[in-house]
Amino acid sequence: MRTTFACLVLIIFTASAVRAQLNAYFINVGQGDATYLELPNGSNVLIDGGPSAQPIYRFLNEKGITKIDHVVLTHPHSDHYRGLKKVFAAFDVKNFYDTMAENLDAKGDNNLRELAAAEPSCRTHFPEVGANMDWDKHVTVKVLNTCSEPVISRNNDIINNCSLVLRFYYNGNSILLMGDAEASVENAMAKIFKSGLSSTYLKVGHHGSRYSSTEKFLSRVQPKVAVISVGQDNTYGHPHREALDRIMATGAQVFFTLTGTQSLTIPAPKGGTQLLVNGQPNFGDVAVTEIPKFNMEEWPFDKAYSASLEQLKEAADVK
Repeated sequence: MRTTFACLVLIIFTASAVRAQLNAYFINVGQGDATYLELPNGSNVLIDGGPSAQPIYRFLNEKGITKIDHVVLTHPHSDHYRGLKKVFAAFDVKNFYDTMAENLDAKGDNNLRELAAAEPSCRTHFPEVGANMDWDKHVTVKVLNTCSEPVISRNNDIINNCSLVLRFYYNGNSILLMGDAEASVENAMAKIFKSGLSSTYLKVGHHGSRYSSTEKFLSRVQPKVAVISVGQDNTYGHPHREALDRIMATGAQVFFTLTGTQSLTIPAPKGGTQLLVNGQPNFGDVAVTEIPKFNMEEWPFDKAYSASLEQLKEAADVK
């Protein structure tokens, strides 16, 4: 009887410890963005849904998800919002968070907003810069950028710079999610938040565009790990060499969603578990996923590289 009771206690304790982690998954959705987070209190967050329905639906379905507590649209570009239409159709969504940017060249974003409004028991929110999201009492979720007043434009840069930027802080470590925010927003954030940008993990802005990831911004963030959501042979040439050089100069390890979903874990306090990247505790030993095929005028190779930062730098020096 005692043995049975001890085993039951161990199972409950183990399940509780796992639940008390903060897990982030950067989903392979091709050339787009989708990030899924499991918070220590058991609630979940989906930030963007990628450019099509199937990848995000498959990921959530394989995890057995039926309900999503918080869905975030960082900004109304199709590589971020299209997959969310399937999410509202197939899952029970409790809260929807939106920027007030209106993309004049898109209709799908308003369709998504209509789906959110029609979702039973779903509330729509428009967070303001500096707000703390009350998603988990043990996790500080701060809004670092958004457009909380109406902005109407067909200019891609303006829409990108309305991106809802979030920073999750838990157990002494942070995850910074940049949406498609560009240099002007990064500079403003660096001035306003200063050391408040420091983050263990960085989801690189705008798929590694040259117009993001400035030196000043990265010097504030000081990431140990950087994740770039990018698609094979994309027409934009993302990630651009200039941005990747700046990111690698910080000493951060760089991972791509190209060959699969990337996962990051912040452990529970006193849990005895280390920070994890793709389930492994030692950043230095974690294999970097395949380098994307870059714009061949800038990156004249298509070989898959893995393992170390040195290999990445060597690849960047190929002429």
